[in-house]
Amino acid sequence: MDDLAPSAAAKKGTGGVLKDGPLKSAIEQVWSSLDALKKEFNTATLCIQGSGWGWLGYNTQTKRLEIATTPNQDPLLSLVPIIGVDIWEHAFYLQYLNVKPDYLNAIWNVINFEEAEARLVEASGNSKL
Repeated sequence: MDDLAPSAAAKKGTGGVLKDGPLKSAIEQVWSSLDALKKEFNTATLCIQGSGWGWLGYNTQTKRLEIATTPNQDPLLSLVPIIGVDIWEHAFYLQYLNVKPDYLNAIWNVINFEEAEARLVEASGNSKL
């Protein structure tokens, strides 16, 4: 998965930038803002005991985005993956030690929202959600 991109804040890429479009609209429909999504996503992902993944996924039944977590290497089966965040120690320990909240706050600066939007459009079958 191409979930990460160089940070736009560091003037090296487009990571962390959510532009107007289907993904932003879908996020605002459920959470009202990207910041509200980040807060709920980070809270859910921090509840993982040990290793696992935090997911933003698309529910093909309800036609809405949802947050989910999976333990260990278990795949996301109930939703179409839009964004996946690795919460295994190898993803954060060298830079953030045991401070998972700092890692989760920082990861949003390199999330590849362009790729996430392409996945959402493909999953929904519609560029106008």
